[in-house]
Amino acid sequence: MPQEYQLPDRVYKYPFELIMLAYERRFPTCSMIPAFLGSETIHEYKSKDGAVHVIERRCKIDVEAPYLLKKVCGADHVFFIQKNSLNLRNRTLNIVATNETFSSRVKIKEECAYKPHPDNDEWTIFTQRATLNIISFFGIEAQVEKLGIKAYHKNIKKGKEIIIYYVNELESEGVVTAPRWSQPDNIDSDSDSDDSFASADDDTRMDDLTNDYKLDSDYITTHLGELNPMEECSIIQLAKRMKQTFDKIPDERVLLRFLRARNFDIEKTREMLIKSMAWRKQYNIDAHLDIWTPPPIIEKYLPGAWHRSDKDGRPVYILRLGHLDIKGMLRAVGEDALLRYALYICEQGIQKTNATAQISSWTLLIDLEGLNLRHLWAPARIAMRRFTEVMEQNYPETLGVVLIVQAPRLFPLAWTLVKSFINENTRRKCLVYGGNDYLEDDGIHSYIHREDIPDFLGGPSPCNIECNGLVPREDYTRSTEEVLAKEAGLQSLYKNCTIKKGEIHEVQVEADVDGVITWDFDCVLGELQFTVSQRIFAQPQCNSSLAGLVEMAGITYSTTPSPTDSYTDNIVEESTVCSYLEGDSVQGSFYVSKPGTYILSWGNVTPAASICSKSTFLYSIETIEPKDYAGSVSSLTSSFSNLSSAGSSWNTSSVASWNSMVSR
Repeated sequence: MPQEYQLPDRVYKYPFELIMLAYERRFPTCSMIPAFLGSETIHEYKSKDGAVHVIERRCKIDVEAPYLLKKVCGADHVFFIQKNSLNLRNRTLNIVATNETFSSRVKIKEECAYKPHPDNDEWTIFTQRATLNIISFFGIEAQVEKLGIKAYHKNIKKGKEIIIYYVNELESEGVVTAPRWSQPDNIDSDSDSDDSFASADDDTRMDDLTNDYKLDSDYITTHLGELNPMEECSIIQLAKRMKQTFDKIPDERVLLRFLRARNFDIEKTREMLIKSMAWRKQYNIDAHLDIWTPPPIIEKYLPGAWHRSDKDGRPVYILRLGHLDIKGMLRAVGEDALLRYALYICEQGIQKTNATAQISSWTLLIDLEGLNLRHLWAPARIAMRRFTEVMEQNYPETLGVVLIVQAPRLFPLAWTLVKSFINENTRRKCLVYGGNDYLEDDGIHSYIHREDIPDFLGGPSPCNIECNGLVPREDYTRSTEEVLAKEAGLQSLYKNCTIKKGEIHEVQVEADVDGVITWDFDCVLGELQFTVSQRIFAQPQCNSSLAGLVEMAGITYSTTPSPTDSYTDNIVEESTVCSYLEGDSVQGSFYVSKPGTYILSWGNVTPAASICSKSTFLYSIETIEPKDYAGSVSSLTSSFSNLSSAGSSWNTSSVASWNSMVSR
């Protein structure tokens, strides 16, 4: 399939006639383009009145390719035919170049045009596009295409520099202007030409190029920053593809963000962008800031706000996640309201970045002080996964950097549970600071000016983010069962259990060393006593003579305990024997230092005076294997104090046993 490349328009703030004088100095050779070895004129035509000058050159180009590829091709250089059609009456120069070498195997065509700028006829605008179609090339078509694209981008990058170089050279020689063409008194005007060669002035053929989608290189530099030719090309190609279907398309900042998210694959980007446009239309996202107001519960209990800018000028959003009662939020306002709030923040971010040139992303600062197992409630993780999917599909590349500060001992476990649904590009942007390392010289000061560090992190800048604690139970509008019922996967993850007074419900878990057992349960009715124990089975006895006979017979003597073997349950720590009341929500974890069988048990300890003698609870148990820690031994209670990319392994020294959080 032919590949098309179109570059942004270049604007020269010089008259067309002066640019033409500079352009002619590129021939027959140009020292600024080493790959251009020289040229010879093979055909030339000039009209009698001097208005039309058509010249055809055979240009010799060096092949920048590995030796083996040159050997396969049998050529060290290639020839191109370049036809220039200059019309001084119309003030246009149209250029068409095609390859002569390997023309039966590869079709290369470049079309360029110089003409006065439509808004200022004292300026000159330059447009350029090319197509590459590899039909067959000795079985190495992909390699040739890559080399061709690389060489093309390398040479066109110098195009504007070369013209400006020769303009400056002319000025140094005292040539600062050039007269416009005028009709000679003694010569009648030609009808462009009666010569078949000269009639290919190409004005008509270039109309589709000059009237196509436009993107000025100066606009790119001002609003999008420095881009390489491939990136510039991709924006134009995507815009043209979108224009074929839509009258109105997103601006270039949005196109660039989506292109980066899909590694500049035009078709994949187009598919992603069309889906996002349909999503925005379906949910009226363009008017979201005007028509939606955050519920009072969110405004009061969600500790987050915009706070100044970072060193690159990106707006900074601060989320004090450790102080967010995510479980209370889900039970008070629900997942949909929290998602709409996330969209609300994203739309604010887009609005802020659009107000500043060359800024298309923002910085997210997450404070994890107070992070606990309540934040890892399974419905909260499911909600976070959904939020992340929506953000990545519709707001790609809006996060410049994610600064995670005051990461506690629980963070390795938390990161293990959530990193699977965060894409690799976003993970690479995450920087984690444990303890007070964010205050070091290579801490967040590397990204945020010291005077803009918020006061709760020891900086001088007041930050009006209120941390109002847990959402009151009287504000809950849905039960845990209702939250779980919304997600089919959660219904299978959580089990509902009812036990009579004096009964015990046990769950047996087999765990390897360095693994982690996590639990989450809600006491719906009655009172419970929760215990974590390790089950020690009595080893069967085998006298030495019997063991010898067994060995001689070639029989393996098994010491694996059976369900009927005697055992002892050893409570792993006294602190795990806890009683919980109706309405309590409990999340906890246990780090396995010794492999074996562990028992999680719930006993009904409802007082005799209680009207109801039953206890009902919902529970979920997960085990995290050592391999999920990417090869490092991570502890829930050992602190870590080193700057780390969140995608890397954790390296801690001490291990500990148990950590639990109860919310009343």
